[in-house]
Amino acid sequence: MRKTPENIKLSVCIPTYNRAEFISETLESVICQATDSIEIVVVDGASTDNTAEVVKKYQQKFENLFYYRMKKNSGVDRDMAKTIELARGAYCWMLSDDDLLKPGVIKGILKEIESGYEIYLCNVIVCDLYLQPLKERFWLSAIVRDRVFNLHNREEFIEYCNKANSIAAFFSYMCSIILRREEWNKIGYSYDFDGSAYALASTLLSFINQKCRLKYIRNSLVLWRSHNQTFQMEGGLVKRFLLDFNAYLKLADKYLSDDVMMRRAFLKVMRREHPWYTIIHVSSLIDSSEEWRMFSDKLFKFGYSYYMIAVCYALGRHKRLVSFCVAIKRMLIKNYYFNKIVGLLHRKQKYFTNDKSI
Repeated sequence: MRKTPENIKLSVCIPTYNRAEFISETLESVICQATDSIEIVVVDGASTDNTAEVVKKYQQKFENLFYYRMKKNSGVDRDMAKTIELARGAYCWMLSDDDLLKPGVIKGILKEIESGYEIYLCNVIVCDLYLQPLKERFWLSAIVRDRVFNLHNREEFIEYCNKANSIAAFFSYMCSIILRREEWNKIGYSYDFDGSAYALASTLLSFINQKCRLKYIRNSLVLWRSHNQTFQMEGGLVKRFLLDFNAYLKLADKYLSDDVMMRRAFLKVMRREHPWYTIIHVSSLIDSSEEWRMFSDKLFKFGYSYYMIAVCYALGRHKRLVSFCVAIKRMLIKNYYFNKIVGLLHRKQKYFTNDKSI
C-alpha cells in the first residue's frame, strides 16, 4: 500500500533499462538513508534482463519503493517523465540507474526543499566504472557558493549563463536535479524533444517563462559512474556531441529566440562544455569530409571561430597522436583526483580519531 501524497516530501525517481548489474547499488545508496517521508519510484523501460527481479528484492527491504514496468522501450525521455507522473512527493530527485547518492545527503535535501524553490541543482563527483573517484565537477564557476538565481529575470539568467561551466547547469545531467513536481505538472512533458534526451531539460527551461528560482548547491551530492554510457555503444563520441549540439540549439530556438543577448550567453555555455581540445578529439574520429562539414556547421552556430575549427581539424588528422594524448590525460586526471580525494578522507579520519570529545 503506497503512502498518501501528504506523507511524502521527496520522491527519488529512477528510470532504468537493462541495468540489473548496477541498480542494486543505486537503490542501496537511497534506502540506507531514507525516512518515511521518502519514496523511490522506478520506471523500467521494458528491460530484457533481470532488473525486475533485483528491484522486487529491494521492495521487501523498503516499503516505499514503487516499481512500474513499461509495455515497451520508448526511450529515457519517456521513462523520466513517467517517474515524475507516478511520484507522490512534493519534490522529485532524478537519479540514473547506475549512479549513487552520497551518504547522508537526503537529510540535507529535505532541509533545503523547505525553502520551496522551483529547482535545486547540485554538483557531482565523477567516478570510473567501478566508482573510483576521478574528479569533482562544478556546473558553475568554482568560486560560486550556494546561491539562488531567479532565472525568469533576464539579467540573472545572463549572469547564470556567464557563470556556467557546463551544459549540466541547464539540466542535461538529471542526477543533479531536484524539481518541484507541482511546477512540472503545470507544463508537462515536452513532446517536441521526445527522443532527444533533452525533454526533461526542455520542460525545466520553460520554467523561465513563469517563475523559476533555482537554488544552486555547491556541494557534490552524487557519485556519477561516468564510463557507463550507452552512447559509447550507439555511435560513439561524435554522436554524443551531435546529440548535445542539436538539442541545445533547439532549446535556444524555442525559448530564447526573442532575446539575442540571452541566446548568445546560453550558447556560449556549450563552448565551455566542449573547449578546443575536445573538438580536436572529435575531429580525429571523423573521416568523411561531408560529415566534418556538417559537424563544423554546428560549431559555427555556437560561436566557435573559423580559425579554431580549422586548426582543430588539422590537428585531428594526427589520429595516433590524439589517441595517445587522450589516454595520457585520462590517466593523469584519474591519478591526481583519486590521490587528492583519498588524502582528504585520510585527513578527516585522522581528525576525528584524535577528537577527544568522541
